[in-house]
Amino acid sequence: MIASAPGQIFLFGEHAVVYSQPALAAPIDLRTRVKSESRDDMRVLVDSEGVGKLEGVVRGKGGQWTIEKKSGDVRELEHVVKAVESTFSHLGDGGGLELEILSDIPVGSGLGSSSAVTTATIAATSAVMGEVLDGEDVSELAFSAEKAVQGPASRTGVSVATQGGFARIQGREMENLEELPPLDIVIGYTGIYGSTAETVRRVKQLRESNPMITNPILETIGAITQAGIQAVKEGDFKKVGALMNANQNLLEGLRVSSEDLDRLITAARGSGALGAKLTGGGGGGSMIALSESDPQGIVEAIKEVGGQPIATEIGVEGLKVE
Repeated sequence: MIASAPGQIFLFGEHAVVYSQPALAAPIDLRTRVKSESRDDMRVLVDSEGVGKLEGVVRGKGGQWTIEKKSGDVRELEHVVKAVESTFSHLGDGGGLELEILSDIPVGSGLGSSSAVTTATIAATSAVMGEVLDGEDVSELAFSAEKAVQGPASRTGVSVATQGGFARIQGREMENLEELPPLDIVIGYTGIYGSTAETVRRVKQLRESNPMITNPILETIGAITQAGIQAVKEGDFKKVGALMNANQNLLEGLRVSSEDLDRLITAARGSGALGAKLTGGGGGGSMIALSESDPQGIVEAIKEVGGQPIATEIGVEGLKVE
């Protein structure tokens, strides 16, 4: 069986969403594919291209299933291990399993690689066990697996990876905006890992020390998100771009951008992008740019200043099982 799930970006609203403002997230046309095959023993073998390999032994006790005696790249593949354990425990059954993982999503790029691999692993594992889980079950299991690995986590990544299309997030609510059309964008990866935990902490400190300045910034980002949703719906891409630029200016005010991101954003705007901004936590990771027509000029501009450009589409299909 083969399951695949997309990465994701925030078109608007990152950081402000932590403080109950709306955000707009969307899957990107870069996918992680997990091929699963059953084994007639109780061993688990994982081979993830560019990440590492892992072996272990499946054990079930008291309704809970775990992978023990692990060897290989255990830390790098922790999301995969937790995804398999969560799936076996949910099904109440486990067995030998071989997983081959291929991904278009750069690890550490801030493009939802962990959510994509967790979601696809759960779907591929359940399918090879003879169970096709619905999207809600996959999303819930993936959320639990991510929490087990990294502590506090957002449902956004796994929900977007599962459902596909654009999603409006506010507080605990997530609304799938099926009426929004896919968009062509260019992603620019800095090649530098950006710690979302660190930038979230930075905004929290800024808000505590300067609430009179920070709260209006967060509220304005929320208003930009609302206006951005309407502009995408109406196909007013010049307005979408202008709102992306405004969102970026406010994110810079929150001190979550970086010199590397700023360099890529400036290059994209200078080559004709309608708008450009960081996506995700910031501090590194990736930026996105909206092009009016042929994105090649933006691609070349990002490459010239040291970024890794990826021309892709957002608002695409979510989880698929073949």
